[in-house]
Amino acid sequence: MTNRCSLADQDLYRNKLRNRACAVIVSDEYILLAKHNSPTREEPIWMPPGGGIQFGEPAKEALIREVKEETGLIVEPIRLIWIHEFLEDPYHAIEFYFECSIAGGALKLGEDPEHTSENQILLDLKFIPFKETGSISLYPSFLKESCKNNGKLPENILHVITSPQV
Repeated sequence: MTNRCSLADQDLYRNKLRNRACAVIVSDEYILLAKHNSPTREEPIWMPPGGGIQFGEPAKEALIREVKEETGLIVEPIRLIWIHEFLEDPYHAIEFYFECSIAGGALKLGEDPEHTSENQILLDLKFIPFKETGSISLYPSFLKESCKNNGKLPENILHVITSPQV
């Protein structure tokens, strides 16, 4: 049995440029990750919370909104750390990863309003110890290096391209 998103939900992302804002929240020896059914993978993946930037919405505002929807947390963006271009036909996303601190709220699994209640892609949400991130399906793969280094994030903004052609 596959855990992949329904075909209708996959169509939300196919053949469209998707801009996303994501929160990298590190606390002590842990990173906050959300488990998702992914339209691009057969099995669920773990990734930082975040989601789509709406037309006319600044990335930081989208980040705050998306994290609240998915996690119940209010975050304070600290700085942009990664710009990630994901190119895997028929999917294309440009993702902005921000280092964030928690400013309020209570951690609880939320919903993605882009999906129906029957086809939610959010499955779980938790702070995962860095030492355990090597044994999960962590996306994007460049996060693995930071987790191996106890959550040390790049000092400068990095531009990363993930593509079968690169």
